[in-house]
Amino acid sequence: MSNVLEITRNGSHTAVTLNRPDKANALAAPLVAALQDAIDTAKGDGTTTFTLQGNGSNFCGGFDLSALDAETDETLIPRLLDLERMLQSIYYAPFATIALIHGGAFGAGFDLATACDYRLATPDARFRMPGWRMGLALGTRRTAQRVGAERAFVFLRDALAINAETALQQQFVTKLADPVTWPRRVEEIAAVNAKLPAKAYAQLKRLLQTDTAEADMRDLHASLIATPLKPRMQTYVATDRQKRE
Repeated sequence: MSNVLEITRNGSHTAVTLNRPDKANALAAPLVAALQDAIDTAKGDGTTTFTLQGNGSNFCGGFDLSALDAETDETLIPRLLDLERMLQSIYYAPFATIALIHGGAFGAGFDLATACDYRLATPDARFRMPGWRMGLALGTRRTAQRVGAERAFVFLRDALAINAETALQQQFVTKLADPVTWPRRVEEIAAVNAKLPAKAYAQLKRLLQTDTAEADMRDLHASLIATPLKPRMQTYVATDRQKRE
């Protein structure tokens, strides 16, 4: 699974593109590891703006369950913990993070978008986070910090599917923007942030964020081991498939 992530650097702007279009850019272990490496590198190379988008028809289809039959709890649990570490790295990154969202942002793909400071979405973008249908405490507090506890509760409890306009109204995204305008929008964000003194963006972000990293990891782990994980995922996948047929 090579070239799962494309990375380009232009000055202080690092742009990464999820590159598994045939799998809706689902987050398989190599892609999660590549994203983690990209974020870690950006923290030390002078990056001030970090953009994230998907190749193909979707932003990200979520946690990759395409080989679920061959998985066990012993393989699934470490994958999900690694995913949470990567999402935290984006959420707490000391630079501006911008998700450029088109098509579907589902499951962990929704959480990937939500972890970013700015979330620009095309009018055709769609969002859904069904993790609690499997009893998974993934990204729950981050979602609440973005949109408020009551709105997050309904969205996560009911695994709601929402379109881009609703996502904008409810603050899941910060702006609707056609992909043609994405470079200009990114430049505008970078220019506004560049007016701050060096490291001020990182400090402002740190002061305004509630650091829930340890609690998030602890609660995720507890949800993963509460009951056998693989059967929960299999039940969800089968139920979801039936609804779509």
